[in-house]
Amino acid sequence: MSSTVKSAVIGYGMGKHHAYLMTEAGIDFVAVCEPDPSRREQAKIDYPQIRTYASVDELLAQPDINLVVVVTPHNTHADLIRQVLESGKNCVVDKPFVIHASDAWALIDLAKQKGVMLSIHHNRRWDAWYVTAQHIIQQGLLGDIFSAECDFSGFGHPGTTWRSFKEASGGAFYDWGAHYMDWMLGIIPGKMKSIRGYAQKRMWHDYSNEDHLDVMIQFESGAVVHAQSSNIAYAPKHSFRILGTKGAIVCTKGEGPEEERIIRLYSEIDGVLVETQVPFLYPYGEKARDANWRKFYDNILDHLTNGAELIVKPEQVARVIAVLETATKSAEEGLELPVPFEN
Repeated sequence: MSSTVKSAVIGYGMGKHHAYLMTEAGIDFVAVCEPDPSRREQAKIDYPQIRTYASVDELLAQPDINLVVVVTPHNTHADLIRQVLESGKNCVVDKPFVIHASDAWALIDLAKQKGVMLSIHHNRRWDAWYVTAQHIIQQGLLGDIFSAECDFSGFGHPGTTWRSFKEASGGAFYDWGAHYMDWMLGIIPGKMKSIRGYAQKRMWHDYSNEDHLDVMIQFESGAVVHAQSSNIAYAPKHSFRILGTKGAIVCTKGEGPEEERIIRLYSEIDGVLVETQVPFLYPYGEKARDANWRKFYDNILDHLTNGAELIVKPEQVARVIAVLETATKSAEEGLELPVPFEN
């Protein structure tokens, strides 16, 4: 049966993956907007039934389309989301939401004024390690969390696409940092107090993103997050370490594909420190990823057709953008800075 949700993507690079996930979730995929003729041609090969457009205005004029997914360079997100919302259509945007937190909150207000949905594609909330870690935390096995470390580092020359250039991407922290900060804000409750960022440019001078970033986030509760992002890290470290008053979680990469991880829970039983490898609550591995990530669009469809609660709320993600922007600004100014919009 055909869905009442008729979707289109703006940008058919990564937009191709969104088209697949939406189709798997039961959302009708009906159109692509893409300025590159070769990509429009490829879209028609992949999905012969769709229409293709070179102009955003032409796409937004189509009355049957009620969901538009923006999958374009980061510095174009704010203007394109604004156009979609102004047209009265629901909008999903690939992460990161936008580059500036002020734009995020203005777009949230606009979506409310227009009475349409706005969400951000944080599909990694359904990663098996994160779902399992959240279950452990919600069971009270860690107690009060007071420290968290996350690392998304490696060694190698960055790619040559727009993602490696700060004007288009927002900076190195705006790529994987969007997912990692969404995870951290989902793990540590309460308001943030201040952020200190440190950036280094040491090796890759043919692109403008930072080579190495360290970010410290202090919460009003006293809890602290340390995030590290690097393209010049010769040595690996654990992906996550989360410390609480009753226990801790350490998450490391396993021996399989890049996304596979191992979670170990550290706790105390009768005065003895115990280490336990925790099985994942979700199926894991490369074959399971799309099934897990599809749950984002399962929720979008359920929200638009049945009024289900939206899982990835734009207000949550606006806080992520505040972290990314403030960390970048702090590194540039050499100062610890308050987090905007927290109050």
